[in-house]
Amino acid sequence: MLEIAGNNIFLTDSGGDRSALLFVHGIMMSHAVWQHQATAFAGDYRVVCVDLRGFGQSTTSTPDISFEDHAADLAELIAQLGLKNVTLVGWSMGGAIAQTFAATYQQTLARLMLVDTTPQLLASESFPHALPVEAAMQLGQLLSSDFAHGCAAFSGMIAPEDAEATRLVTGIAAATSPAIALAAFASSGPRSLIDLLPRITTPTAVIAGADDSICLPAASTYLAAHIPGCTHPVAWIEGAGHAPFLTRPAEFNAALRAALAD
Repeated sequence: MLEIAGNNIFLTDSGGDRSALLFVHGIMMSHAVWQHQATAFAGDYRVVCVDLRGFGQSTTSTPDISFEDHAADLAELIAQLGLKNVTLVGWSMGGAIAQTFAATYQQTLARLMLVDTTPQLLASESFPHALPVEAAMQLGQLLSSDFAHGCAAFSGMIAPEDAEATRLVTGIAAATSPAIALAAFASSGPRSLIDLLPRITTPTAVIAGADDSICLPAASTYLAAHIPGCTHPVAWIEGAGHAPFLTRPAEFNAALRAALAD
C-alpha cells in the first residue's frame, strides 16, 4: 500500500530490479483481473498491478476523479517504487488513463500497451467508432436504479465467451462503491482524447479482442493508425471480447510478449 495524494493505493509487486510491467485495470475493476499475467510475466519482469484510486482496495477522498488524477497517481507510484524501463499496460478505462499518461509524462515510459480501449467512449459525428449514447444512458440508468443488476449486465458484456471470467468481473464490479462507479462513468463518457494522440511518441502496441462490444474493434484500429509511436497494426485475439487477458490468456500473453520483444 502506498500513500499518494492523501489516498491509500493498493498494489501487488513481484519485486526486483528488472524492467517493470505496470498493469492498469478498467472501470469498476481491480488488480485481480491481471491474475494470469502476474504469474506468467513475473519470471522476466517486475510485475506491478495497481488498484486505481477509489477501486479495489484503494481509497479516495472524493468520487470525482479524472483521468489526469489517475495518471498523476501512476507517476508518483513509479517514482516511489523506483520502477525502471516501465511498460504501461492499460485496459479499457485504464487504457484511456494510459493514453493520458503517455501524452503527459513522455519521458517516463519505455513502452505503452493499449488493451481493448478507445480514445472516446461515446460515439459522435466525428468519431463513430464507439458506443451509441443511448446504450450508455441505459446502462447508467440501470446502475443508478439497481446497482447489482447493472453490474451483472455490464460484466456480461465484458466476457460473454467465458462464464468463469464473467463471475470474476461481476464480483469485482459489485464490490465497487456505486458513487465512485457512477462518477467514473459520468466523467469518462464526455471525454475525448483524440487531440492527445499525436503527442504519444512512446513505442506503442494495441492488443484487442476481435469481438469486443464495449471498446469497439474500430476504435483499436483508429488508435493504431493515429498514435505516432504505434508502427504495427492491432494484434487481434480471435474469439475474445473485451477482456482477452482473462478469457484467452495464452493467446493474449503471447501477443504481449511479442510486443515487448519488438
